[in-house]
Amino acid sequence: MRLLNSFRENKVHYKNYLLLLVICLLAYWPLTFGLFSVKNDAIHYFLPYRFNISEAIRHGEFPFWSPYVYLGNPVYGDMQSGAWNPIVWFFSFLGRYDLSLFHYENLLYIFLGGVGMYKLTNRLFAHSHTALLIATSYMLSGFMLSGQLINWLAAAAFLPFVFHYYLQTLRIASFSNAAKTGIALFFLLTAGYPSFFIITGYILLSLFVLTVIDRARNRDSSAIAWKRFLLQQLVILIVFAGLAFPAIVSFMDLLPYYDRGSGTTYGDTIRNSFEWQHLLSLIFPSSIKANDIVSATDLTCRNVYPGVFTLLVLAAFPPKLIRRNILLILLAAFALLFSLGDATPVRKLCYSILPLMDTFRHPSQMRLFFLFAILLLAAPGLKSFLNQNLSVPGLKKIKSTGWVTGGVILIITILAFTGSNLLKQLHGFSFSGIRTTIKNVIENNSLADTMAVNGLIQLFFIAAFLLWAGRHARHKKIFSLLWIANLVIMAQLILPITFVSKTSPREINALIHASPKGFPTAGLEKPIGENSVDALDHFDKIALSYFYNKKIGVSHANNSPSFLEEQDQFLKSGLLYNYVSSKPVTYIADSVVQLRDTNILNLATHCNFAFADAIPGIKSNCGDDNTAFIKKISSNRFEIETQTSSASLLVLTQSYQHHWKACIDNKQAIIYKTNISFMGIVLPPGKHTVAFQFSPSNTLKALWVMFAMIALLIITGAVSLIRQYKSRQQR
Repeated sequence: MRLLNSFRENKVHYKNYLLLLVICLLAYWPLTFGLFSVKNDAIHYFLPYRFNISEAIRHGEFPFWSPYVYLGNPVYGDMQSGAWNPIVWFFSFLGRYDLSLFHYENLLYIFLGGVGMYKLTNRLFAHSHTALLIATSYMLSGFMLSGQLINWLAAAAFLPFVFHYYLQTLRIASFSNAAKTGIALFFLLTAGYPSFFIITGYILLSLFVLTVIDRARNRDSSAIAWKRFLLQQLVILIVFAGLAFPAIVSFMDLLPYYDRGSGTTYGDTIRNSFEWQHLLSLIFPSSIKANDIVSATDLTCRNVYPGVFTLLVLAAFPPKLIRRNILLILLAAFALLFSLGDATPVRKLCYSILPLMDTFRHPSQMRLFFLFAILLLAAPGLKSFLNQNLSVPGLKKIKSTGWVTGGVILIITILAFTGSNLLKQLHGFSFSGIRTTIKNVIENNSLADTMAVNGLIQLFFIAAFLLWAGRHARHKKIFSLLWIANLVIMAQLILPITFVSKTSPREINALIHASPKGFPTAGLEKPIGENSVDALDHFDKIALSYFYNKKIGVSHANNSPSFLEEQDQFLKSGLLYNYVSSKPVTYIADSVVQLRDTNILNLATHCNFAFADAIPGIKSNCGDDNTAFIKKISSNRFEIETQTSSASLLVLTQSYQHHWKACIDNKQAIIYKTNISFMGIVLPPGKHTVAFQFSPSNTLKALWVMFAMIALLIITGAVSLIRQYKSRQQR
């Protein structure tokens, strides 16, 4: 009965959630129907990491390590890998992680972003129709359409939930909302890009301080008690820390091993700054691809389109200068100025003064907060318009704003056509060559071309709006249709530019599905270089082939934001790189040489070398008949059978990390850093079984904290539901 009553009370919201899902699936149809693949970083970094994490999970292991990524990679400590993202775990349980699952994960984040924005807008303005249109604008905004960086989409998905629940903890006595805020922050950290969590943390801190000041100045009897208020803030921290503890510990573990772990230079932090010229995308979104625009900013970081009707409503009904709107205006201004990088002093000041602001790049990511604020600022005017609580002057104002906007766009469009070659490109057009024509137009368009096309589309919608607004009976559904249609059509102009490629997902999935299941040992006896011969054969489709084919390989190509510093040194080592490539993943070194003496590799010799600082117990015995082969391998473990005639060094070409443990016949052995970034242990003569186990002890302890927090949340949630049920029964 309770569920039925809840459904009846929230029926309109559930209908709108369903509508948001339909809009999401249709607008992003290349992903929904598997017609075109995502591209660039999505293929080269996010997909292969998720595949390897999924393989570990499906093999019954925690995804701490991947033996196939860059000669061994601690994926558990890479903040962007997805190793601690519950949604990646969920998809991994559904099946082997392939491109289709990756597409569905993208769509899920976009849809969740819409739901979160709907809930937040509806809470702030108590108007479901307004919430629906604002949520649609959020799902199809220039930020969401940037694609490629799935953790940016994930951040956009959970950001509205964080604010939706946190704002309630400031005004309402509810430990439930505090717990939900903590959970939302956990998802923001583990699924999103780190900088979004950092910026959100500063915003929440600012809201907390402002609320404390407000409470101290104005003693409102209706406000929740100080003790309850502070306890709710404490609950947020405890729930978040409990859930995120293993992720935080893991991230901290990896920091010393990569070059950006201790911060980055200011010059690096302003890479991919937003540029003033890209404000054209507010009305002309596909101008970001104009070939005659000179820009150092990546295509995925240029778009701020919120929808033409969002701007129209915002211009016609400027937000009143109440506290909430002032804060949103400040957020929009700060986000825009920050996103511009070195063009304003804001990024520099934050870098110099605020903790953690020196840890991330891409100032243009602040476009998310800019759009977030702009959409919420437009919501009050949209609500008034949809309610049709407009006087005659109000109607004249919205119409005149539409006419002025249309007139400006018309002039720009006419001017754009005078400098456009679009008509020449379409000369001789035939339906048989439609794909070639469209391809040529997209790839060879100028700024004039893009503004002409975008201008025509915007003029059509503004004209339709003015026609609708002039009618005596104005049906809100027609206006909603215009709002949504504008966003969907503009999205189709952007998707080929920033989100999807021309590659068929079937081709990529065929390569992924051809990979062997589990962790086979076949082929690991071959030299690493031999297993890497085809590494770049399908680079545009699956990046490096050994990410999937279960052959441990090596290549100078890398596309990881957390690439290990010593791995980078190894790739630049020349002679040593070639020598290690000529050996299998594990081999017996009968001679240990100082790293500075790698020139010895130029000499003709039968020795098997390892390069390291002095290792006790090893004497040069070149030519000994020693053997080593991998008996068993898994995500976090290697088992190796060895046979040596004298004390030798067993080399395992997997990245060195302090959580590796080694045993010889079940007796612990010391691991020495070898060949710059790999591992070696001293073997006594004879036949032995060696095991290397990656076991991050601090993370394993932290996992118990997370499990305890999950259990506590389940128990308290169940108790709360039982109490609510009994309370309703008594009524």
